[in-house]
Amino acid sequence: MKTVLTRTKLIASSLVVASVIGGAAYYLIDRQMVTDLVGGAEYSEDQLNEGDVADLHTLTLPEAKKRLNYLVLDARDSINQIAMMESLRLEISPASKTDKAATEQKELRYDEPFVPFPAAELSTALEALNTQTPAFDQVFFDRQSGLKLDVEPIRAVLKRGALPDQRQEERYAVQTVYWRDGTQQPFAAAGVENAESEDTTQAELKTNKPVERISVALTYQSYPAFRKIVLDPAHPKASGAEGDTYQLTALADGRASLLLATPNHKTFVIQGLTADGKTLYSGGSSSNSSPTAEQKANLRSYYDELLRMQAQFSSYQTSAALQEHLEHFAKSLPNTASALTNVHATYHFEDTPASIVIYLLDPAQTQTLILEMHNNVPAQARYIAYDNATQKSGFIDNKGQWVVQPRFERIEYTQMPDVYHMQVGSTDQKDGWSELHFKYFAFTPGANVLKQLPFDIIEKPINADLMIVERETNGPYGVYDVKKQQVVVPMKYVNVAVVGDLFIARPGLKTYEREADYGVWSLAGKELLAPRFSSIEVIGDYLYTTAGRDQQRDVYTLKLQRLNPPGSTAVGAFIQGQPQLVQDRKTQRFSLINPQGKTLPINLPYDEVEPFSNGMAVVKKGDRYGAVDTEGKLRVPLKYTTLNAFQKNLASAQMEGVEGLVLIDRNSAVVKKLGSYTTYNIPANSNDARYSIWDANEENRVNVFDADGVQVDSYERE
Repeated sequence: MKTVLTRTKLIASSLVVASVIGGAAYYLIDRQMVTDLVGGAEYSEDQLNEGDVADLHTLTLPEAKKRLNYLVLDARDSINQIAMMESLRLEISPASKTDKAATEQKELRYDEPFVPFPAAELSTALEALNTQTPAFDQVFFDRQSGLKLDVEPIRAVLKRGALPDQRQEERYAVQTVYWRDGTQQPFAAAGVENAESEDTTQAELKTNKPVERISVALTYQSYPAFRKIVLDPAHPKASGAEGDTYQLTALADGRASLLLATPNHKTFVIQGLTADGKTLYSGGSSSNSSPTAEQKANLRSYYDELLRMQAQFSSYQTSAALQEHLEHFAKSLPNTASALTNVHATYHFEDTPASIVIYLLDPAQTQTLILEMHNNVPAQARYIAYDNATQKSGFIDNKGQWVVQPRFERIEYTQMPDVYHMQVGSTDQKDGWSELHFKYFAFTPGANVLKQLPFDIIEKPINADLMIVERETNGPYGVYDVKKQQVVVPMKYVNVAVVGDLFIARPGLKTYEREADYGVWSLAGKELLAPRFSSIEVIGDYLYTTAGRDQQRDVYTLKLQRLNPPGSTAVGAFIQGQPQLVQDRKTQRFSLINPQGKTLPINLPYDEVEPFSNGMAVVKKGDRYGAVDTEGKLRVPLKYTTLNAFQKNLASAQMEGVEGLVLIDRNSAVVKKLGSYTTYNIPANSNDARYSIWDANEENRVNVFDADGVQVDSYERE
């Protein structure tokens, strides 16, 4: 291609110098004399006719002379703009001290970091999906069936190998169909070709026989390799083996400007990073093409020819002759096609980045992978099918023959095999809508006869045979056995939970009324613990009951063996293999038991003992706190005025002579002084504590620290 940069103001003057306001910033500044600027005659507005060469032949000779003046001026401006840009270099301004409140940063947004996922890694990740059994749904009709591929897991992987915000354009082609009767056919024989369909995640089959699995050819694009380039004020320029260059020209005021000469066949992704490596949110970018050396030479030749034509203007008899000469001259210029594309780009961010990372990606290549997908609809004696002629649904058998004629408006599969949700009617509403009525049905064993089931809601399956059901909305719950087709736990309970073989609930007919206390039953409906508890809580493999005015708390195994000794109450819970704390109700003395209910030979001579948290239990004697380990050893002496639950290896405490909170380790060593606090949140047996501490230097500022004493947030409190 031959080009002379027809519109010559290629680099806007607004891109030449980056404005800097306050603080330390990086910017462009002219530190050297520009020696190759072009001078020449200046023209008044009356001496110019703005436009290009294309319509030069339509002008009178006087107006054509004005057009020539304009073209000379325009070419000269472009040459000088290019020279100015190339004379500039990156500099750093000194940081100015400003009022802290004025420079307070807003809460920043961040982008997801771009993590290159080239072809080999992408292929490995896609192949791993085969072990997770990709699936499809088969929908049956009177004589045909349709396949709907579940491609979301596949797209999630493909997205990792795509550019940010790139639209996925993968295609799926069914290759072979494997029927549940053990036969197989190529899709060309079994399928209905639909060349007009753009959705390749669906396919149509010529028969309604049940499918076991299909093989699918997935075609997608991926890039084979990448190069990572990092630019910052200390390293503002980089180059590549193909003559490509990457230069940081401005870094200030929430933006970064770059001069890039990138290979035409490659793609690049640019992100701005904070000093701690976070990816700043980008508010967009703007770019201008920048000329190559060959293009600049052509521009200069074109400019010189314009000057020559000005000097010999009287030799042209018509404006058409002027245009013809210019066009002929442009065609005669050397070809400026280049393997590189020069771009000046400016990116806008939430804040000024500390560095710019550029990922240069090799050209995308088409890849094909064969996936095996399995039918989501399980093998069964009957399948829901839709009849196109009557627009009703019924059931077909494994051979595609109707066993229940299509007479139902709607039939749906449920979470339970062989249980169906079916529309049984509708009621017209005043607003013109209809309320649809559904019931659950199952087939009578050994027959193709549907039986309506005695409940309106399936709460959730328990196993392949049992499910928790609700008689009606806000009504009582029970357990239904699908295989026996009978209610095995009567529907007369609310607030139900099933743990193992235990049915935990309280008797009642309405979920919003409290008619009785909690109890425990077997999944056959046998009472195991009478309903006399204000609450029953399951923690791990243990069940905790609370009863009576004194809130007696007992701990049971899931076999309902009570573990805490008679006359004692359980405190806390068995968590992370730590002993269970119990307290004698008469003597108020504390002791520990193991998961078998055996009292451990550990003396706890303290006024108060807290449950274990991360292997340490806070204890109190008099007005001082300490902590013991699971062996009962006093690891933290009784010297603290406040001691909170341990978070992994550290606990927050208060002690005489030190203002505010400190963090101590398991041996009572002070790891960090946090300071005066406003609030704190300390969940037991976790590392998720948050401490809100007043800033020592700035009034009304609160700094938030995590369990390890690392600051994670800061805010101003009114």
